[in-house]
Amino acid sequence: MKAGFAVGNITPEAYLFLTGYGNPERIAEGIHSPLCASVIVLGDEKNTAAVIALDWCTLDERIAWDIRKGIEAASGIGAEDIILCCTHTHSAPHTRRSTTAGRSACDPEQKGVKYAYDSIKVIAAAVNEAKSKMRECSAGFGLTKTETGVSRRGTDRSGKVAGFIEDPYLMHDDNMTVVRFRDVRDGTDLGILVHCSAHNTTMGHNREYSSDWCGIMRERIRDRYQVPVVFVNGAVGDSGPRMNRWSNYKTVHGFSAGGGDGVKAALEVGSRAAYDALRCLEQIRDFRSGLPFAVLHNELRLPQALSMTKEDAEKVVREYEAANPVIPAEPDRQYQLAKNNLAAWNLPPEPELILQQTIITLGPLAFLPFPFEMFSMFSLRLRKYSGFEYPLLCSIANGYYGYMPDRGAFGMGGYEVEWLCFARNYVIARNAGDRAVVQTLDALEKMQD
Repeated sequence: MKAGFAVGNITPEAYLFLTGYGNPERIAEGIHSPLCASVIVLGDEKNTAAVIALDWCTLDERIAWDIRKGIEAASGIGAEDIILCCTHTHSAPHTRRSTTAGRSACDPEQKGVKYAYDSIKVIAAAVNEAKSKMRECSAGFGLTKTETGVSRRGTDRSGKVAGFIEDPYLMHDDNMTVVRFRDVRDGTDLGILVHCSAHNTTMGHNREYSSDWCGIMRERIRDRYQVPVVFVNGAVGDSGPRMNRWSNYKTVHGFSAGGGDGVKAALEVGSRAAYDALRCLEQIRDFRSGLPFAVLHNELRLPQALSMTKEDAEKVVREYEAANPVIPAEPDRQYQLAKNNLAAWNLPPEPELILQQTIITLGPLAFLPFPFEMFSMFSLRLRKYSGFEYPLLCSIANGYYGYMPDRGAFGMGGYEVEWLCFARNYVIARNAGDRAVVQTLDALEKMQD
């Protein structure tokens, strides 16, 4: 087995609209930390694959595919054998063509999309560098608990999800996986892989480009080992960074697990993550070489439906236009939702969201990508049933279709559930996450047979 690592700098030269919070006034004014494309290329005599972590918030499936094809043209690694993950920093350009209803004024010229395409050459160069540095390697695996993240779906006394308040008593995947790769010839380090789960949002509404807390963690680990560090974010959907920022809402107050208050929050979370990762890495004694490597191409078919009936959508549009002879540049969200649904009703129905999934395995390790902000329930279920010692659920990978709440979250509501209908015309069914997990597990079982 072989591995190679590299890091490319994808920080924009121009100051662009910063994504994540839907504020059209939030234009970058400086740089807190560079945005990176962190690359690990894995392979054996037959196959080569790449996992690339981009310091972006989200990425459309179409753009992700174009980037993968650009990498294929430059490196020879098949586009279908590449996983593009976003670290989910909210301090990067808006690298999607789509916007959430009510936020259509954000980056109207789509300069962030142009930047994403302009970044292909830098990302591809990093992949080529990692490929050129591939060496026969051994890998040491570590698993520890971390307080980097916490459930961000805190409730008030009545059980209503209220804001992004941390609640350590609610479900959260608090596992951190680290992998240390070494050259089998002389034992020198090649690179480090870190995986855990937490929104990358400590910088909050700060107006600087930033890789957020994960960049601080990577830098601290790099100080120790002097090699590239790749961070892959896990079940971020209901997991926020564990910060010391206090938040007050109408019915509840507590420590925030949503947007942070800038550099102070980024430092405390990034340093905590580095502390946990470094101590786990230093405990690794068993390094394994010659591990089986495989790439699996799977299909996910997830049930979905339009969020409004045609009749309801027509009523909303009719009443809003009667009350507003001149439609404003940023109309009411319900009106935008109704207009979008009406347009979809005039197209062939799409009862299923069909996705292509790339699974990469290396011995006891499995990269399991999903183009959603996945909830913790699914990560924990994959840990239980996958048959792999280190199954790494990768959120916002090879595209983006919004949140993937579990059935309990659908029942309790909250921002993540309410947001779904404003992000896409079609809303995934309550059991879509269960279906995604089962179909992934089925693919893993077939591969292991």
